[in-house]
Amino acid sequence: MHYKLLFPSTYLCAADLQGQDVHLTIRRVVVQELEGTGGEREKKPLVYFEETKAKADETGTKEKRLVLNVTNAKVIALMHGNEVADWSGKRITLYATTCESFGETVDCVRVRKSVPKTEND
Repeated sequence: MHYKLLFPSTYLCAADLQGQDVHLTIRRVVVQELEGTGGEREKKPLVYFEETKAKADETGTKEKRLVLNVTNAKVIALMHGNEVADWSGKRITLYATTCESFGETVDCVRVRKSVPKTEND
């Protein structure tokens, strides 16, 4: 078990994916004010998913959501259009990788550049 999983969060992180591609259905995208590491507050887009809501309802835990960065937003827009309101009901695949951030290599979550197939495909 990854050590980060010992400290539950309401935000999806690379460790949550456990090295697997995870296919999710976008439920909604909202902009909310979040507190940063230095205590500053900043508005950020959050993506909520059907599957993480169902899991939270089933387990009585808080729903996981993805803090949307520009890189992932561009990939979703390429697949599902520029109108964020139209993303509801659309499927995406998340995967864990690394990226450079503030001068160091860190784990991150990215969106694959292909729409996942459904059971009916």
